[in-house]
Amino acid sequence: MPSPSAGPEALAVWQQGLTVGRYSLLTRLAVGGMAEIWLARQVGPKGFEKFIVIKRILDGLGTDPEFVGMFLDEARLAAQLNHPNIVQIFDLGEEEGAFYIAMEYLPGENLASVVRTGMRQKRPLPLSHAVRIIASAAEGLGYAHAKVGPDGALLGIVHRDVSPQNLLLTYDGGVKVLDFGIAKAATRESQTLSGQVKGKAAYMSPEQARGQPLDGRSDIFSLGVILFELVTRSRLFKFPEPLAALQAVASEEPLPLAHTRNPEVPEALSHLIARALARQPGERYPTARHFQHALEEWLRGQSEGTGSAELAHYMSQVFGERIQERSRLLDTARSGDLSASGAQRVAARGISAASVPGSLPQAEEETTLEQPWLRRRGARLVGAAAALALALGGGALGLLWPRRTEPVPAPVAAAAPTPPAPPVLTIETEPPGARLVVDGKDVGRSPLRLDSLALGEHTVAASLEGRLPAERRVKLAHPGERAMVVLALAAEPPPPVAEPPPEKEPAAAASKTSKKATGRLTLDTTPWTHVFLRGRKLGDTPLIDHVLPAGQHQLKLVNEAKNISTVIEVEIRSGQSTVKKLRL
Repeated sequence: MPSPSAGPEALAVWQQGLTVGRYSLLTRLAVGGMAEIWLARQVGPKGFEKFIVIKRILDGLGTDPEFVGMFLDEARLAAQLNHPNIVQIFDLGEEEGAFYIAMEYLPGENLASVVRTGMRQKRPLPLSHAVRIIASAAEGLGYAHAKVGPDGALLGIVHRDVSPQNLLLTYDGGVKVLDFGIAKAATRESQTLSGQVKGKAAYMSPEQARGQPLDGRSDIFSLGVILFELVTRSRLFKFPEPLAALQAVASEEPLPLAHTRNPEVPEALSHLIARALARQPGERYPTARHFQHALEEWLRGQSEGTGSAELAHYMSQVFGERIQERSRLLDTARSGDLSASGAQRVAARGISAASVPGSLPQAEEETTLEQPWLRRRGARLVGAAAALALALGGGALGLLWPRRTEPVPAPVAAAAPTPPAPPVLTIETEPPGARLVVDGKDVGRSPLRLDSLALGEHTVAASLEGRLPAERRVKLAHPGERAMVVLALAAEPPPPVAEPPPEKEPAAAASKTSKKATGRLTLDTTPWTHVFLRGRKLGDTPLIDHVLPAGQHQLKLVNEAKNISTVIEVEIRSGQSTVKKLRL
């Protein structure tokens, strides 16, 4: 490692005007202990020009095999991802022994900067914009989670560092997921050491904080934390020390509902966020696409516009002066008259580190946990500070939200054993809004979370007008257990056409034919669509295990935005599951 006196500036050899591969360096935008970020330009014949961002390993780390391996993994991994909601990687190169990544330059601001600037100007981010941003991020992450390699095998990508600093809002209303630098895929050549945890503590999932294996549902939890904070305008895990935040994240204490923190949050939206924030991965949305579709369904019921045009208008209100300054300075760069002082003005005024992909985190530092330190119950320190290696360049965690008047809770010290927590049962139905009855007692409408049930077996029944009722038995076997039951309520079949009375048949046969035969349908389409059966909406794709009467059915698939309206036929067989995946 370099000596304390040999900081990044002393080690850097790149300068403004240097040609690196196909790119000409304009100005350095950010520098940290491991890498630096440059604005550069690529030119070609007949006036071709493109501004890009270059992320380069600092001298002194280029000889660290583990760090270089992680850096190259980021490039290989991100280069395979091509989606409107993910920053695109153009190139991987090496200059004088230092590796660099060239990525798309996106005029915009990271979400943390947008929130802070909007609050300072008394123009807080509208609730509907917040939901749209997270839905778009979920779409990009859902694409990454489902990405397959050349052999058709799932890559198993998990971002692992989803935070406000890694979501970019472009000035034209786009949303981009940044920095797959610590993303993990099953095919990575260099893996994080066993038991090691990396990421921003306040946005980790519980399983990530414990150092357990991760899948895409970990990123869903992180998105849930961000959306909770956007709509409540307060931190979810508001601890001044990373260790205390990790303890809070990894604990099994119930999290507050968003509408209890901010009454302006609709309860329906609050429950959508709560599912993303379920402590147990199995209680969350099964995929990021499911979370995306749930948020988009809620947005469709809102009166105000929530598209890219509305988000672009908000960005122009908050960052109007910076947008104009950036445009002028880029014009100067095109003319070749960008002096050293002008370059500094670009970084300081027109193009800040918060506004480019790959920027080094400033408002919240990464936490690295080198060994397991949390027990299953009652988070405790193991080996005290020796268990943590904190990459803190500037001290304690920065706050995305202004401090509130209530005191910050202190970390809970080891205390006497507490009584066992009751089991928690979450009940959902498809579609939602069904009347729920548990053990013969009316408990409300779905979705619903119950934490007052005793251990043992319980009968859950759901009913909704126009739908066939459903019932399920669930067993709660352990204190503190988290269980979920999802009941699919099939549409009632149309009344039968009057027919002549059938001939008498044996009683056994009559009993058999009187039962309504049903099967299950799982349907996914690209792009997503509304699904209708005989004019009744079944839901949006992906439909998962939707119960339908046995027989032939014609389903209408509609997506107005994509000008899609088509009819497909499906055959539902009694007692069987039918799976269809369509590209429209």
